[in-house]
Parts: sequence; structure tokens; C-alpha cells
Amino acid sequence: MAGMLLCVMTVCGPLFGCLLPQDDQVIDALPRKKNSPLFLKAQMPALRSRFYSSNLCKNDPFTVTVSDDDLSDTMRSLWFVDKGANPISYAPSPVLPPSPNNIARQISAPTSISFTNVLANLTSGTHLLTVYIADSEFNEVSAEGNVSATRAPVALGDGQTALDTAYVVDFTWVLDVEPCP
Repeated sequence: MAGMLLCVMTVCGPLFGCLLPQDDQVIDALPRKKNSPLFLKAQMPALRSRFYSSNLCKNDPFTVTVSDDDLSDTMRSLWFVDKGANPISYAPSPVLPPSPNNIARQISAPTSISFTNVLANLTSGTHLLTVYIADSEFNEVSAEGNVSATRAPVALGDGQTALDTAYVVDFTWVLDVEPCP
């Protein structure tokens, strides 16, 4: 008897599914993937570096390699000399466009005359060079050098919007400044 019932359920079971009412509602598209965080991979020169305060002496260029899984993100950077209560200077670096083939991108210090002159005119002693890298627009740079960024809201399938996280990473070099020999 149990075997006969099992056989009937196996043969007729799929037919009953067709008789039950079905939902005509289609599942909405999945929302856009949220933003991925940034990771610092490498920096040049070393964390603590000798730096000559003149345009006549050769100094190593300052670069940071940043990894971002979101290949369509545009990178931005801000560079500060002696960030703190009274920063000497800050300068934006050129916008780094999306990279379709590589998650690692190299950010270099600005080459503007005003920024290189600030570095060249540092007094002997210890100074800090700080870079902030964001995967979105910077929306705040305070007098103290605090930096934040925001992203455009993400449209959800039901017509609502949600905020997407913007990521900012930073790196600071300690410069032992000496006069050019």
C-alpha cells in the first residue's frame, strides 16, 4: 500500500504543481554592487626618508600604489605638508581615471610648481608628507587637514536610493630634511 501511494505521488505530484496558482511577479533586478574598500600596497620612498630642501638636489619621487577591486572608480588624492593645526600646504593630484585591466594603481605626488616649491623650501628638521586617496569626490578638507569623501547615492530596484560608502586611505612619510650638499 505504501509503495503504491509513493508511486502515485511520484507520477501525479508534478501535475498538481500546475494546478496550484502561480505568482506572475518577476523578481526585481539585483541592486548594484556596493563600493569596495581601498588597500595600500606599496609606497616609495621608505616611510622615513632623507629629503634635500632644494630644487637643485635630486629627491626620490613620492608614490603610493593603491588596490581597488572596483575597476570603474576614479581615484583622487590630496597631499599635505606638515598636516596638523597649521598645515603648510595641500595640493590635489590629477584625477586618476578608471583602470579597466588592473586593480592596482599608482598615485604620484603633484608636480605643480607651488607644491614642489613648498617641499624645496622646507626648513631643516623633521617634516611630514601625507597623502589621502579616495575613490570618490572629496567633500571636506578642514583647516586642520581632516578629509572626508562621499559617493553619489545608489538607485535601488524599487525606486528608492541608498548611500554607498566612499573610502579614503592615507599614508604619511617622515622626512628628515637636510640642506642640499
